[in-house]
Amino acid sequence: MHITRLNIQRVRNLKTVALHELQPFNVFYGKNGSGKTSILEAIHLLATGRSFRTHMPKHYIQNETADALVFAQSSTEKIGMQKLLSGEQVIKVNGDSVATQGQLAKILPLQLIDPLSTDIIDHGAKPRRQLLDWLMFHVEPDFYHAWQYYSRALKQRNSLLKTQRNLSLNDLEPWNKMLSEYGEILHSQRIEIVEQWKTYLAADLAMLLPNLRIEMDYSAGFHVEHGLAQDLIQYHQKDIERRYTEYGPHRADLRLKTLTGDADVVLSRGQKKLLIMALKLSQIAMLHACNKETVVLLDDVTAELDLTAQQRLIERLSQLGSQVFLTTLDQDSVKKHLHDLSISYQLFSVDNGQVQRVVP
Repeated sequence: MHITRLNIQRVRNLKTVALHELQPFNVFYGKNGSGKTSILEAIHLLATGRSFRTHMPKHYIQNETADALVFAQSSTEKIGMQKLLSGEQVIKVNGDSVATQGQLAKILPLQLIDPLSTDIIDHGAKPRRQLLDWLMFHVEPDFYHAWQYYSRALKQRNSLLKTQRNLSLNDLEPWNKMLSEYGEILHSQRIEIVEQWKTYLAADLAMLLPNLRIEMDYSAGFHVEHGLAQDLIQYHQKDIERRYTEYGPHRADLRLKTLTGDADVVLSRGQKKLLIMALKLSQIAMLHACNKETVVLLDDVTAELDLTAQQRLIERLSQLGSQVFLTTLDQDSVKKHLHDLSISYQLFSVDNGQVQRVVP
């Protein structure tokens, strides 16, 4: 969905925010601490059920209030979220309560592009695996079902490993069977999607890092040659000693390599940022090819990207049909890019939690 109307209440320092007639690009400018990023945080909260800045609701729900509310409307959908201090939430789609966050995530595919962060490359396998699974969720219809069953089996198996000693293979056999069955399904799905993703990634790498050759390889998280079921049996004793399940798709990774070594070691900070942009843009391109448009949050877009990279990023997002919400300290540069590219946009001034529309 492309958001035409957005309402935010009791998120950080934001006063009641009511935005209407939103455009393909929506630019929020103001001083540091004014509340710009809190607008992006609220949209992220609506789409995913969590903040990208903190895991604690008390840190983004306004002081001395019990909840935060975010509501968005498109030409066809109305979605809303109430987040309570306890972490509980109430979700509504077109006025009806729904049970899971996944239903909102399907309606509102969301990508956060933070030019300041290199976590996906520098902070181990988990953020790369999450990036892959975001793509899987939106382009592979059967992924979420398999992932839910695998996750439940893994949780139960790890609980037994943590709480009981001297477990036999027979004790773990029901969970091993379920884990291996759904783990192999997840692995097959991921292999297929990664192969498709590589084609899109190559195109965005050619645009953003034309002088570098970067390869992306999928690592399964278990020994594919003899299968997950065999790993669970062979490493049974080691899992008992570690008290967790060592092998499986929950340990998978995306390896990013250049001709001279791993990307996390070889690339400069600036190159890593452009690589992360290419990874996310190529995912958006895959969704676009499936007739699914993505809402993109761009935080502090002018902070560490040069003017050429800024314009390339904005142009690519426009080509992909994305609706963009971006924050900046330098609205003049962003306005120039949008004007030069003939992109429709809406400009907002943010000051001390108050958001005002500005006529460009």
